[in-house]
Amino acid sequence: MPRKSFNIPFKEQDDFGTLCICSLRYCMGRQTYMPSLVRDIIRPLLPKLSDKDLAVMLQDCDFQRKYEMYGDPMIDKPGWETWEQELLVEKEKMGMT
Repeated sequence: MPRKSFNIPFKEQDDFGTLCICSLRYCMGRQTYMPSLVRDIIRPLLPKLSDKDLAVMLQDCDFQRKYEMYGDPMIDKPGWETWEQELLVEKEKMGMT
């Protein structure tokens, strides 16, 4: 189910979703402050993203888990696992199957 458009400084809403996905992909496996910073910026905007954007983010989380790309298992992995759960909650709110 498509989401309503919102006022963003991009030509199209798809551009914003793509930027979020690229930012998250940049952070995968990084053992710095950047993953938590990017997730914190995107988190309140999750309801504004499209079904497609959310699905891609979930696929990327699945990829990270399968190939153990979370970064440090004690420091980075818990943040990514929490992020994946937050995406699943948002997916449920959106009525995605």
